[in-house]
Amino acid sequence: MKDTSLITWGDFTDLYYKAKFKGTRFIMSRLFKVSLESRVATKWDVYASVSDFWIIPEIKKAWNRKISGDENTFYEDYFWNKYLKDKASVNLLSIGCGDGGHERNFAKYPNFKSTTGIDVSQGSIDKASRLAKEQNFNISYFCDDFFRMDFGGRKFDVILFNASLHHFSDIDGFLKNHIAPLLTDDGVVLVNEFCGPNRLQWRQSQLAEANRLLRELPVAYKTLLDGKSVKRKVYRPGLIRMLLNDPSEAPDSENLVPALRKNFTVVEEKPLGWNITHILLKDIAHNFLKDDQTTKKLIADLIAAEDRFCITHGENDAMFGVYRKKTT
Repeated sequence: MKDTSLITWGDFTDLYYKAKFKGTRFIMSRLFKVSLESRVATKWDVYASVSDFWIIPEIKKAWNRKISGDENTFYEDYFWNKYLKDKASVNLLSIGCGDGGHERNFAKYPNFKSTTGIDVSQGSIDKASRLAKEQNFNISYFCDDFFRMDFGGRKFDVILFNASLHHFSDIDGFLKNHIAPLLTDDGVVLVNEFCGPNRLQWRQSQLAEANRLLRELPVAYKTLLDGKSVKRKVYRPGLIRMLLNDPSEAPDSENLVPALRKNFTVVEEKPLGWNITHILLKDIAHNFLKDDQTTKKLIADLIAAEDRFCITHGENDAMFGVYRKKTT
């Protein structure tokens, strides 16, 4: 039987700190959003990644090494160089584009004919459009639900999901019925994705290892954004909180990789981990932005511990992958 929790002590601590840092007015504004779409859009309209593990430079370098073999080569450059540099007139569609950073990384290459980004968050789309204009990139951004979009028969050479595919339910049916038909005959799906437990219901093995490492961290690296409170424990989020906060979060994430393999031909897959650093560094990642040897060693040790954990337990919560449209 899977380990799941309707409500945990961590839900109460999360609510307390959200109220402390953002105010009770923010909490109430979320609670009174009735529809699923409005809850999702509201979350990402106001979301700011100020202390999540992906903001840490050493973490990003580790991902780069796993994908491209070079800590300074990001996946967009790796993918373009390996698959697209000799291709003319590339059309790219990014679903769940956020503030558009990945589209801008691709649009710098001259062989991109069109780049299109879609997201449900108006705030994210406004920022993406502004930054694209400032950098003189011709990128089309749309704030809309993907399922309401009319592409008018257009086909795309690349469809990108960067931490967005895991927000869809029934990923198998979604890929088969909505994504495959949008690809050109030699088109590919590019993913950089979370593929861990549904609704972030962390496994006991993850929680045990994350809490072991948390206990060993110096207190200065466990302080929250107020500079006073200390992270004492890693909890599994309760299902009730997950549905109230963002009902689109990881409803079918465990099936993400099997669904991709079923509907497309695997070109390459590279596991990225995330099993430990994702949950361990949540809310304390800002402490690891310092550019000194002590901080770098701590991060290197945590990354190594995560790699050992993934190998020992045969688990992986994130994947970089390239998948080609199947031909009949």
